[in-house]
Amino acid sequence: MSRPSVAVVGAGAFGVRHLAAYRSLGVAVSALVEPDAATRARVAAEHDVPRTYASVAELLAAAGPDAASVCVPGPAHRAVAVDLLAAGVPVLVEKPLAATAADAAAIVAAAERAGVLCQPGHILRHSAPHRALHDAVRAGRIGDVLAVSSRRDRPRTLSRIFPREHPALLTAVHDIDLALWYAGAPVVEVRAAARTRPGSATPVLVWAELRHANDVVSSIRNSYLLPEHTPNHTSDLVEVYGTDGVAHVDLGHPTLLVQGEPTEAPDWLLSPVDGGALAAELRHFLGRIDGTEPTAVVPLADGLHVVRVAEAVVDSASAGGSARRVPQSPHL
Repeated sequence: MSRPSVAVVGAGAFGVRHLAAYRSLGVAVSALVEPDAATRARVAAEHDVPRTYASVAELLAAAGPDAASVCVPGPAHRAVAVDLLAAGVPVLVEKPLAATAADAAAIVAAAERAGVLCQPGHILRHSAPHRALHDAVRAGRIGDVLAVSSRRDRPRTLSRIFPREHPALLTAVHDIDLALWYAGAPVVEVRAAARTRPGSATPVLVWAELRHANDVVSSIRNSYLLPEHTPNHTSDLVEVYGTDGVAHVDLGHPTLLVQGEPTEAPDWLLSPVDGGALAAELRHFLGRIDGTEPTAVVPLADGLHVVRVAEAVVDSASAGGSARRVPQSPHL
């Protein structure tokens, strides 16, 4: 693999993960973009990034990179991605593609207009167990798919860290994408419910039922109800029901559990020395750029569709569970 000039935009938790994952691939990040000066200097020093900028405009004025990871908060995805794409820079945009369907559509339009790669950052399609499940389903091991069920439980910490973000556009994006991937067809209708708890401005429980174009049904449950210091923070389960069997990926038990002071249960999708699923995702991204990966694992149209479904979940839950149709893209 060639060693391109890569920029990471955003020095928050996931920007730092991208820096570490690129390093695990032997790819040196040449530039870091972060508006907060103290954070920018600290993270650049910790990860040996030679050049730093306060904005994408400064980055592009200095020297456009060969590729960029967009790791800023969701509401800023559109502005950052569109500017990079217009400058001819391929981007990997962390999930969700954008905070609104209108912003996601604008990113898709910018990528098509510029003829430049834009890869949605749906990491679970690059997770070894989830890929193995997908391969088994596509190979017909459980017959024709009838239904997909997905559960994701998180600590109450998320309500504090992300006080204004609806779970449908934060954690449930993963499950919507998995439902789309395993069902093999877009979602056409959504019914959803959401519940809150004292002290939370946004829902802490989201329950959604999806109907796909091929009549597969999917059930998605997300909660932020586990105790603050729950050690196993990947309490996830996805099940696929077919005419000839059932298959699942269960992350309800930590791969590594160190019951000391403090107790440690790392997310094994992201934390291994080899970078785990995130490194696999970035390797695919770089392969898409240099032509060694001819087929997209996450088509850009899927990234847009996931945001549309998430918006429909929010809308349905706000309307007491009324059915909401999901706009379709000609690319799906």
